[in-house]
Amino acid sequence: MDRIIVAGTNSGVGKTTVMAGLLAALRRRGRIVAPFKVGPDYIDPGFHTLAAGTAARNLDSWLMPPDQVLEVLGKGFPEGALAVVEGVMGLYDGRKGQGEVGSTAHIAKITNTPVVLVASGAKMARSAAALVGGYIHFDPALRFAGVIFNYVSGESHFRLLEQSVREHLGLPVFGYLPKDAGVSIPERHLGLLPTSEMEGLRQMLAKLSAIVERTVDVGAIMEAAAKAGPLPSPACSVFPRQAADTICRIAVARDEAFNFYYPENLELLTAYGAELAWFSPLRDGALPKGCDGIYIGGGFPEMFAEKLAANKSLRDELAGAALEGMPVYSECGGYMYLCRELVDFEGRPFPMAGVFPGRAVMRDRRQGLGYAEVTAARRSFFLEPGETCRGHEFHWSDIEGPGPVPLYHKLPQAGTAGELVNNCAGSYIHLHFLSNPSVAQRFVAACQRFGRKGERGKCPKA
Repeated sequence: MDRIIVAGTNSGVGKTTVMAGLLAALRRRGRIVAPFKVGPDYIDPGFHTLAAGTAARNLDSWLMPPDQVLEVLGKGFPEGALAVVEGVMGLYDGRKGQGEVGSTAHIAKITNTPVVLVASGAKMARSAAALVGGYIHFDPALRFAGVIFNYVSGESHFRLLEQSVREHLGLPVFGYLPKDAGVSIPERHLGLLPTSEMEGLRQMLAKLSAIVERTVDVGAIMEAAAKAGPLPSPACSVFPRQAADTICRIAVARDEAFNFYYPENLELLTAYGAELAWFSPLRDGALPKGCDGIYIGGGFPEMFAEKLAANKSLRDELAGAALEGMPVYSECGGYMYLCRELVDFEGRPFPMAGVFPGRAVMRDRRQGLGYAEVTAARRSFFLEPGETCRGHEFHWSDIEGPGPVPLYHKLPQAGTAGELVNNCAGSYIHLHFLSNPSVAQRFVAACQRFGRKGERGKCPKA
C-alpha cells in the first residue's frame, strides 16, 4: 500500500498548507488519495477531504490501540489509493509532551510509514542541515523519505537549503513552498477555520496545487510512497465480523453547525444495528420519523446561534424527546445546543433546547484543551461505573449553572465533567468509541429498548 506521512518540526511550520497542496496536486494528476490526520482534531480532516475528494480519518495512538490504528488506516484505504497522513504538532510530540504515544512518530512506527519532514527555511541556509539532522537522528527507528521547506524566499534561497541537506545528510529534498500569504489557511478559535465557512477555499486550493506542482517534486514523493513496504495487519478487530440486523434508528445532527464526528463512531453504531438518519438543527422543523435515539456531535453552534434559536419547533421536539426518556448523546457543540441558553462572543443570549438547565457562555480564552479519560460518575445508557472511555476536549465556552448530576469522573482525579438528565447525556468531551466499543453497543441497545416500549414521543413511526 503506497503511503507517506507529512510531519512537521513543530506546530505552525505549515504542515496543513503543504498537506492540502500535495493532496490537491495528487488529485489533479488523477491519483486516488486517502487522507489521514494524526491526533484527535476534526478540522484539518475537513480540508483534507475537500482537497483530496475522499473522506479523511484520524489516526491516534492514545485514543485507540495500535491494532485499531492499523484497522482505521485499512478502512480508509481504497484499492489503488495513495495514503497521505498529516502529522500533529512536532514529529516527536506525544500526549502531554511526554513519551511517544499520541505522536506522529508513533503512528509512523505502528504503520511502518516513511516520513516527509516539513521544516521552515526562513532566515537560514547551512543551518538547515543541523535542524533536519537533529530530527532524523533522534530516533533511528523512523524512516525519512525526504524534506520539504516552507517559508522560502525564492529559488536561490531554496538551492542553499537543498545543498546543505544533501551534502551533510544525503537526504532527498523534495522542494519548497514560497512565502505567500495568499495560500495560508487563517486560524479560528478551535484551531483552524471549518471548511463550511471558509470563503474561496476551493480557489485557494487550486492556487496552492499549482504552486506545489511548480516547486515540489510530486513525482518523487509518489515514488517514495510506493516504496513504503507492506502495511502491518491488525491482530484483532473491534468491529463485528458481520453487521447486525437493523434494530433501531438514531437521528444524527449534521449541518454547518454540527459536523464533528469520528467516522468509526458512526460505523460502530451501524455495525451494532443502528440505522442513522441525518437531520439539520438549522433547517429541519422536526426530527426524523421513527427515531429511537439522538446523537448531536460538536461543531460551531455559537456561529449559528440566531438560526438555531429561530428553529423553535425542533428545539421543542428535542426537549420533549429527552423528557420522555429517549437516549440522547451530545458532545461539545451538541451539549451547548441542549442547554437552556447560549451566549455568543458578543454577549448576546439565545434560547436553546433547554434539556440541560445551564447556560453555555463563550469566553475570550480557551476553557478546555487536551485528551481526556473518563469513567461513569453513575450508570448511564452507554457507560457503566468503573468503565473507562477516551476522548478529547477543545472549547472556548463553559457552562454556567450546570445540573446537579455529573456524567463523568475525569481521570486521574481531575474532577467531574458533563451532566445527565433523564436519559440525556452531554459533555464537552468528544469520545472515540474505538477506545471502548461497548459504548456504541450500549447506545444501540438503549435505543432498541426505547423503541420496543413504543415511547417514540415526538418521533412517530415512519
